[in-house]
Amino acid sequence: MKYKKLVYGLLLIAMIGTLVVGCGKKDENNNNNNQATDDNQKTNEVTLTVWNEPNKNDELNMYLQAEKATGIKVNVNVIPESEYSSKLNQMVATKDDSADILVVWENDIRNFAEAKGIIPLDDYLKNSNINQEDFIDAVADLTEGLGATYGLPWCAATEVLFYNQDMFDEAGIPYPDNNWSYSDFLAAAEKLTKYNDDGTTAVYGFDLPNTQTWWAGIGGYGDQIYDPSTGRMVIGEGAVAFIKDCAEMVKKGIMPEPSSDTSDKFASGKAAMSWMGSWNIGSYADKLNFNWDIATIPTNKVKYNTLHTGFYTINANSKNKDAAWKVIEWLMGEKGQEINSKASGNPSALKTIANKGAWKVEAATTIDNWEAITDSLAAGVFGYTCLPAGVTNNAVSLFNTVLTGQITAEDAVKQAMQYAAETIGYSLD
Repeated sequence: MKYKKLVYGLLLIAMIGTLVVGCGKKDENNNNNNQATDDNQKTNEVTLTVWNEPNKNDELNMYLQAEKATGIKVNVNVIPESEYSSKLNQMVATKDDSADILVVWENDIRNFAEAKGIIPLDDYLKNSNINQEDFIDAVADLTEGLGATYGLPWCAATEVLFYNQDMFDEAGIPYPDNNWSYSDFLAAAEKLTKYNDDGTTAVYGFDLPNTQTWWAGIGGYGDQIYDPSTGRMVIGEGAVAFIKDCAEMVKKGIMPEPSSDTSDKFASGKAAMSWMGSWNIGSYADKLNFNWDIATIPTNKVKYNTLHTGFYTINANSKNKDAAWKVIEWLMGEKGQEINSKASGNPSALKTIANKGAWKVEAATTIDNWEAITDSLAAGVFGYTCLPAGVTNNAVSLFNTVLTGQITAEDAVKQAMQYAAETIGYSLD
């Protein structure tokens, strides 16, 4: 009897053990299946980091439309513009993998590439529908300087001349065109200036160059400004010449002296002309109480125009690189670029797409010379924007001190070059 009970007990223990093991395998299988499902879901989801909010209109929200077209969920992580560069630098330094696509500014792309924080896209491009030959020349120049294609430009904002047509009519000056010379510009600025009885200026012929457009004048005088092969700032005689021109205009009251007053003199009718970014077109549309139009920056020794953008790049630490590329490829395609142009008012860096004109701001009814945008794209370069912001801001501050008579143009350029060398880390010898 005891023997039968013992056998029965052993059989019972064996059955329980088998049941437990079986349950363990089932749980293990379930965990594996759940893990596989999670991994599969992750490959269909990417996070994109950018500095501006997605468009509130779903039809103009290119990230939402990319999600619908690719089937890949696109989470958009917005970092305020004032913190953007420093936050991305921190992400790259710490090998942060929370974002798959980083929209990188020009002044960071070289550092991120050298730090191996972003990956080359050339292998992806080999099997892509993106026609690299269709990019404006500036893209190829930047790629050559980096040694590989580390990013694709989400757009190509540019700089143009804004002018008050009513003031030109009153002064009897023909409107500027896209071949307007720098000497014609200087003569027009002087003639358009209006003075008060006490000799002070009532209306300036030309507004003070801003942080962006100082470099358009310097580049127009022939200085390279940025060397894509070395990452250095390169200014000299051209910068000296343009600074002296500006100092002379300030002395004559043709251009305002640098001050704490940062009001938009062109928009208020206090300046007949201004060099500004194309993104101002949208903000001016149907809001100015005078007729106005645009033209390219006047041509001096060379036709020069700085381009502004951000580059779609893939985080080297991303676990979803293929999915990230699929989203980038759609955003760089015709539909993605069309939506971007309509939403931002900025043309594509792809010429055939830019030429279709989806970027034209419909509300800017006084503009006739839309060709100024595509013309400036052709002459555009990724110039000062590729330099550290501290370097270019320091230089502009020095240029402005010349206009107030504190230092000479030669000293300003020398000090700016020295600061750039110390900041970036190279010798001027």
